[in-house]
Amino acid sequence: MSNFQQLRTVRWHLMRFYLGIMVATLGVSFLVVERWVTYDLNQQFNDYLLQLAEAASQTLEIVKHESNEHEEGEYDEDELPEEHYQSNYPKTYPKLADLMAGYDRHGTLAVPKHRLLYYAQGVEWFDEKQKLIIREGDLDVTWSLSDNLERSGNILERNKIRSLVLPVFYTLPKSETERLSGYIRASHVTEMLDIQLERLRWGLIIGGVVAVSLTAWGAIWLTNKSLQPIAQSFERLKQFTADASHELRSPLTVIKSSISVLQSHPERIDPLDKNKVDAIADASYRMTHLVEDLLLLARLDGSVALMSLEKIPLPLDEILEDTIEFARSEAEKKDIDLNFNLDSDIWVLGDGQQLQRVFSNLIDNAVQYTPKGGKVTVSLFVDNETAIIAVEDTGIGIAPEELPHIFERLWRSESARIERREGTGLGMAIAQTLIQVHGGKIDVTSKVGVGSCFWVKLPILRSRGVGGS
Repeated sequence: MSNFQQLRTVRWHLMRFYLGIMVATLGVSFLVVERWVTYDLNQQFNDYLLQLAEAASQTLEIVKHESNEHEEGEYDEDELPEEHYQSNYPKTYPKLADLMAGYDRHGTLAVPKHRLLYYAQGVEWFDEKQKLIIREGDLDVTWSLSDNLERSGNILERNKIRSLVLPVFYTLPKSETERLSGYIRASHVTEMLDIQLERLRWGLIIGGVVAVSLTAWGAIWLTNKSLQPIAQSFERLKQFTADASHELRSPLTVIKSSISVLQSHPERIDPLDKNKVDAIADASYRMTHLVEDLLLLARLDGSVALMSLEKIPLPLDEILEDTIEFARSEAEKKDIDLNFNLDSDIWVLGDGQQLQRVFSNLIDNAVQYTPKGGKVTVSLFVDNETAIIAVEDTGIGIAPEELPHIFERLWRSESARIERREGTGLGMAIAQTLIQVHGGKIDVTSKVGVGSCFWVKLPILRSRGVGGS
């Protein structure tokens, strides 16, 4: 994975982490607000019912007395409301005002004024046997009272109607004994409360969406700002690598040329210095290889990577056959069985030199890390419009904890360092980058002591007549 791909991955992880924290914080905050406001509105609703019930409870004894007199016909015509003088006297008083008319007219008893009942609410007076005495308001509550009622009142909600039932007690004269006088039930529909709560929830949802949107924009801005110095460092590092690799080419070329001239005339070399010259030649070769790798990685980093390769239709089986032949001599030295199973007529669009570099790297590594008498197999086949190249060996294998690092730059496992001191740790990183440039993927499976298998997947070319750059 290139530095810029790693930077994009880090940026994405930071944004997800920041957004996750902010969304969780906003979600918990909105939930707390919704729960608290819901509780507060319900408490206000219940307090209103309790006020209705307490106001009505002060008239319960009078209502019971007047109701009994009305049922027995023991009433004074002066206690009738004025509208009843012009009409037939009803057998029952339908409203609280009728029963209390005499008290209001003569002022014989200071009766607290009952609260004005609004639409969709009602108050009911019951005697101690839970028998309905009178109902005030336009709300008809059909269910009966419960047998187990708390002194502070019971709240029950059915069919979007909430009721509070309040037991009423009074103290007998010259006695501290309380006696149950009856019950008051205050009821109110919960429609307006539900509408308020629904508006609250929709307001929180819309506010949450706006807050998350602003948070997302803030996350993008903050992430870009925080990673900008790192991106600039990556860019400077890439430029330095390219410049240094380019500048090192000239002196390395001079060294390689000088050593080549010396080795072509061994008679001019002191026998005592021959090993030194060979060591210089080997070191210059490895240094040249490292410089070329660094320069290639620097060129492949960035958005111009796709434009830097000349892509033409290529037969994969022929490229692999040539690569295998180059590695056969080294395999024969170690008595390694290097064989292949290649399907023919599989074409891809790519850069032949760079693809051969990838396959050569994979096959050379398989030969290098496979002990004498081992086996290396190269396979090529098609699966779901994808060309699959497998390089399988019976080598030392890779530990599970090391597999995630296998394609990192300048990384080599401990077992690989012991098995082979040479190497820069750039081969797998270059292979992965080149395969990604070709629109493919590379992966590895391995088991220590059994071997490894590298898989390369490339999109096949359906029409050979198409080329590009």
